[in-house]
Amino acid sequence: MGDATRQYDALVIGSGHNGLIAAGYLAKAGRRVLVLERRDIIGGATVTEEPFPGYRLSTCSYVCNLLLPEVIRDFELVRHGYEIRPFDPTYFAPFPDGRYFAAFLDGARTREQIARFSTKDVRAYGAYWEMWDRIIARMQPLIRRGAPSDEDIATAFDGPDGSEDWHTLTRASIAEVLDRFFESEEIKAPLSTGGVIGVNAGPYDPGTAYVKFHHLLGTVGGHQGAWGFVRGGMGSVASALAAAGAEAGVRIETSSPVAEIDVANGRVTGVRLEDGRRFFADVVVSNADPQHTFLQLVGPDHLPTDYADGIRAIRSKGSVVKVLLGLAELPNFTAMPGTSVGPQHTGGIVINPSVAYLDAAWRECQAGLPSRRPFMDCYIQTATEEGLAPPGKHTMSMFVQYAPYDLAHGTWDEHRDEIGANIIDTFAQYAPNLPAAIEHMQVLGPREIEATVGITGGNIFHGEILPDQMFGGRPVAGYPSYATPVTGLYLCGAGAWPGGAVFGAPGRNCAQQVIADLEGPSSGGGMA
Repeated sequence: MGDATRQYDALVIGSGHNGLIAAGYLAKAGRRVLVLERRDIIGGATVTEEPFPGYRLSTCSYVCNLLLPEVIRDFELVRHGYEIRPFDPTYFAPFPDGRYFAAFLDGARTREQIARFSTKDVRAYGAYWEMWDRIIARMQPLIRRGAPSDEDIATAFDGPDGSEDWHTLTRASIAEVLDRFFESEEIKAPLSTGGVIGVNAGPYDPGTAYVKFHHLLGTVGGHQGAWGFVRGGMGSVASALAAAGAEAGVRIETSSPVAEIDVANGRVTGVRLEDGRRFFADVVVSNADPQHTFLQLVGPDHLPTDYADGIRAIRSKGSVVKVLLGLAELPNFTAMPGTSVGPQHTGGIVINPSVAYLDAAWRECQAGLPSRRPFMDCYIQTATEEGLAPPGKHTMSMFVQYAPYDLAHGTWDEHRDEIGANIIDTFAQYAPNLPAAIEHMQVLGPREIEATVGITGGNIFHGEILPDQMFGGRPVAGYPSYATPVTGLYLCGAGAWPGGAVFGAPGRNCAQQVIADLEGPSSGGGMA
């Protein structure tokens, strides 16, 4: 292949959903775009794989809520096979004493459930959602462009309740917020988990209310904050984006890991792959996490000292364990018995009986220990979709916290089986048939996530999404979210504002900035 056929207008590193979104927008704007993917499949962490013969599971990202409606519309993703159905119930939370709490898409049904525990909390539930709806409305415009300035934030949080909303969003813990509204521990317990998902923090830590907000931002089927399954698994998101990109002219090369971003005189010139091939472009867009992008692919020598130091300081070590299961039968919950498909199987299953339970799990993680009784967010996609498992069988995805990247004693290789067995034992406290129902099992700790997907520290968000690493601090305070100190190099992944999950905002926002820069008085994305 000659140099002429290796010349592009833009190179995108990584085919995660944000990379595919950025590539698609650039191609729709008339640019010649190549996406380079290190693995032999596209999607990054947004993949459907077959870890066991006949069982198809969403390996890393597993449910969807945040994907921007603009992205769905602009790429006609429904035409390309994207289909999402909201969970109902939104979650089922069994308790050790045999009771349970379930929340439904129908607010009246949810209030009936709440009334079983507290009539006061029924009234509080409406006020709780009014607060979140107000904060979400303030923030929606800010997530659709680069990291907001102080002036942008002041404008968004002006008016009645503005100061209180800003405090809630950026200073409060999720436990503080829930105590403000509810008296029942059974109501607070499942609601608290959204404040810690994917981060190294506990429910009483300031800033965890922001994490909860992040997980309420999206809408599925007209239901604010609802989550859902993507038909075929999360890999369907990547395949739909790739199909839309191909129509616009995007080219994708898999099994093409990038070894180096080439920089000359402060400008990108292209990339070098691990196999020695080189591709050339004046614009390189990285969907890799900031630490991998700048410390490994670019190198600190090409960066201002404060920027390199800021990148090193990003807290990016994960504490999430993914457990993938192939089951002979559905879990039989003590709180709602039965192995035929029922509401206890069709939505999210939350194992977290109290806020104190979640806090204890976090405190063990702080000490470098896997949680003896971890929190779990579990999903059985086969309960509402055929074709993902052999007839009569089921899959289950378990998202578990906490098990730290750095264990206080021993290594992950030494303790993986023990950690997995403890997770199953914990779930069996609520569904005693689970251990005997397991036919296949895979345990992915933060180090496996790091090695498989290439995310530094195995952090699902490319760095904590607590407030001090958000807004103008993402990825480094004093620098724009997408453009970087290297002219022509942009960051489009979850490590840029407004953060992670299958969101698409970083990819879309980044592409808009690249296009504006290319069409402006001077090309490239470097700092002025």
